[in-house]
This record gives sequence, C-alpha cells and structure tokens, in this order.
Amino acid sequence: MNAKFRMPKLVGENKFNGTVKELLLAIIATTISIVLTFGTSAWLENKEQEQARRMLAMTIINDIDQSLTVIRNRLSIEERGYAVTSYLQHNIDRLESITDDTLFIFFNYITNGHFTTEEEFKKTNENIFNSSQESWRTLNDRQFLNNVMTFYNARNMLEKQSKEWICFQKPVTKEDEYQIFMLNNHFETRESFIALCRRLLQSNSVSNYVLNSKQRTELYKSILSYADINEENKFLMNISEEDMERFKNNTYMTVRPVKEKQLIGTWEAVLTDGQESVIFEFRKDHTFTTRRSHNLKHPFYLGTMVLNITMDGTWSIEGDSLVKNYDIDKIKMELDDKDVTSINENAELVARMEDELCGEQGKQDYINQMGLDQRVAQGTNIDKTGTRLKLTEPGNNPTYYIRK
Repeated sequence: MNAKFRMPKLVGENKFNGTVKELLLAIIATTISIVLTFGTSAWLENKEQEQARRMLAMTIINDIDQSLTVIRNRLSIEERGYAVTSYLQHNIDRLESITDDTLFIFFNYITNGHFTTEEEFKKTNENIFNSSQESWRTLNDRQFLNNVMTFYNARNMLEKQSKEWICFQKPVTKEDEYQIFMLNNHFETRESFIALCRRLLQSNSVSNYVLNSKQRTELYKSILSYADINEENKFLMNISEEDMERFKNNTYMTVRPVKEKQLIGTWEAVLTDGQESVIFEFRKDHTFTTRRSHNLKHPFYLGTMVLNITMDGTWSIEGDSLVKNYDIDKIKMELDDKDVTSINENAELVARMEDELCGEQGKQDYINQMGLDQRVAQGTNIDKTGTRLKLTEPGNNPTYYIRK
C-alpha cells in the first residue's frame, strides 16, 4: 500500500503567498526599471559618442578634400603657366599678335601676387586635431589617426617648400613689382606692357623658373597621391559620399524652402565691405521694393556721396525658388551729398558725375553691371528661426539676409 504524506498547511498560507508574489513583482519591476534606465542611458551615450566621432571624422576628411582641391588648382595653374610661358618664349618676336589674356597668364605666373585667399590652406581643423587629446579619444582609430597625421605633415612640408625652396621663388620679386606698378607704369599702354613681357621672357630668372617647373609639378603630384588615404579614411569610418554631401550642406545651418508667409517682411543683406547696403521689402500683395545704397568716394570732393537705387517689382515662390520680376523701366537713382564736406573748384565735375550716374545712360550701365534681368530666379532657404534667409543664383555665391 502506498502511503502519501502531506505537509501541514501553515496558518494564513494564502495571505503569505500573496505578499510574496507582490514583493517578487515589485523586485522584478524595480530591476527591469534599473536595467532599462541604465541600459537606455548607456545606449544613448554610445550613440552620442558615435555621432561625435563621425562628425569629427567628416570634418577632418572634408578638410583634407578641400586641401587636395587647393593643390589641384595650384598644379593646374603651374601647368598652364608653364605651357603659356614656353609658347611665348618660342614666339617672342610676335608678341604683338598674341592676346592680352595670354600675356597676363604669363605675367601672373612669374609674379608673387598670384594665389588668392581661396587657394590658401585653412589650418583651423588641423590645429584642433593636433591640440586636443579629446579629439584623439573620440576618433579612436589608429589607422585613421596615422593617415591624418601623414597628410598634415605632407601638407606642411609643401607649404615650407613653397616658401623656402628656391624652385618656388618667383622671377619677379616684390621689389620688382613695385617698380613695375608704382614707378614705371608699364601698363599705361599695350606697347609698354608688351615691351615689359618681352624683356622678362629674355631674362635668365624666367628661363630658370620655367626649367624648375618639373620639380614643382612633381611635388604637387606627390601630395595629390594622398587622395587614396582619404578614401581609406571614409572606409575606416564607414562614411559614404552621401554622408559627406549631407555634412557639407548642413554643417553651418539647417535650412528649408521658404513659404510665402515666411518671406513677407523686410530683409537686409549681410555685407562685409561697409560700402554697400541692400534691403528687400516683400509685401502680402506679392509686390516688393529693393533699396540699394553705394558709398562713393572720389578725389573731386571730401567725404562720402551715397548713390541710392530703388526698384519695384512682383514676386512669387515657385518650388524652392524665389522669382522676382523687376520693373526695370521705373528704376530710381539719386545721389545724396549731405556728407560731402568739400567740393571747391570741382563742383562742375561733381555735377557732371551726378548726371552720368543718375541719367538714362547711368541707369542702363548700372543694370548691365549688376546683371539685372526683368525676371530673376533664386534658390531660397530659410533657417529654423525664420530670421535668416539664403538666396542663391546659379554661378554666384549665396547672399544671406537678416529679418529687420
């Protein structure tokens, strides 16, 4: 016979079991909450670190790409200058039949003032990379760091060579340029300019500079070989061309196409030279007025005369573009001479200048100079705050406006 034994029931067992269950559920809930809280925080922290890593990497990659573009431009200038100068050396007896553009390519090639600000290297990102240990910890990739250091070292070597290596020294020194431009005025007539070019082409310094072109070209090409390194950088950081394009388009300002109601109001262009101001007033009825002011200084008088131009028209938003239709026939041009302190015996000349600027021919010249058409379409974006506007025309740099 099988005997079955049963444990005695405890007093209040049901109540005890319910309490235990509640306690266990509370512990489980608290544990899950802690895990979720710390797990989510860790996940967010890792995500932020990865975003910072990618942003820093794209900043450096873009800086290298821009530097390579500068070097390509310098190489192109070198190759074109070499070809033109060699051609002129072989045709020195017929310079009179050669175009001025060709002669100026030669002249710019052998003078010091050739490279523009846009063709200089920007050192800001390199300085951040080299001076911040946080940057190195953020990037955290030995091969990437090694690639970047290698490129920056090569770029610095190029800059040092271009300033110190005799092969880079221009045949026409700064002192020579002063003589040419300030003392002898070789540009007064075409004949005098051709005579200057012929004399320079026959000089030993120009001949030697041309002979050294190969060394300069090879140095540029050696730096351009680092383009492969930057492609590896993109691979190491898992950065696509689309990522780079988005980075370049959105680094400084997040913008969106402007809507009609956002455009209504008064906008002033952000200009840096202090000699010009441009204001647009866009109205609800789709008409607009633009007011431009140009400060004019001239030896005929002391002080500043202001040329004020007013134009009206109509506007519309078509897709992501602002279309402006100018009423060019009703352009108004006025001279404000209240800040002119002295005219003296040149009053007649100033009056003639006013007639030339504000007369019909002056208006037409201004329209031609500004490239104004009756219909102008500009790519238009506005920032998140609705206070900054960006207008872009094909082939021109964008102009930024601030809401007044």
